[in-house]
Amino acid sequence: MICSQTSDEFCFSKVPLFEHLSPYEGSLLNSLLHTSHYHKGELVVQEGECSDTLYILQLGSVKLCKYNEAGKEHIIRFLFAGDFFGQDCLLHQIPHPSNAVVLENSTICSIRQKEFELLLTHAPKLAYYFLLALSHRLRETEEWNSSINAMTTEQKIAKLLLDFHMRNHAKPELRLPVFKKDMALLLGITPETLSRKLNSMQRQQLLQVNGNDIRILQLERLQHMIS
Repeated sequence: MICSQTSDEFCFSKVPLFEHLSPYEGSLLNSLLHTSHYHKGELVVQEGECSDTLYILQLGSVKLCKYNEAGKEHIIRFLFAGDFFGQDCLLHQIPHPSNAVVLENSTICSIRQKEFELLLTHAPKLAYYFLLALSHRLRETEEWNSSINAMTTEQKIAKLLLDFHMRNHAKPELRLPVFKKDMALLLGITPETLSRKLNSMQRQQLLQVNGNDIRILQLERLQHMIS
């Protein structure tokens, strides 16, 4: 369905990519976006699927993942409200390089290439901010890949929790938006190792863990672990 508003703000008002749009440009974008609601576990796009669509995560969380020939899953990244995916398909009309799977009930807006090009004719500065967003995404990926391989297991967990912490608007309490097995896959460890290390960090009074609810007790110590 066409993107709908639930308040005085557009659904994309907190998406960094679109925060520089004027009211007129925002109204135009709102008329071009389509909204879909997904349930936990649903597939948004499948690896190899052809598309020319950009997806913007309004609410919820998504994982991008691939499977090797043996059927083993490899998680590329987690996406949260304000993130987008499908940019390669939008720009180059190539098959999706990975699966996009919904981790919790989510609302996702989408815009196709033809509509995106129409938006750019009325909001040309958006191309600049889109380029910045892509550059930032690439830098984040490079920094993660270059640092994570040299880290201890505790440092990897601390880095991922700090990332969740920032995405949670720097609140000390956070509810893990992903399954622990997915966190373990991203970090290259077993779920059992993850649980054991979280328990150890709790004994050190770095965290308070209650199921998927985690409260960061000593933020500076966590930051120091990965500095």
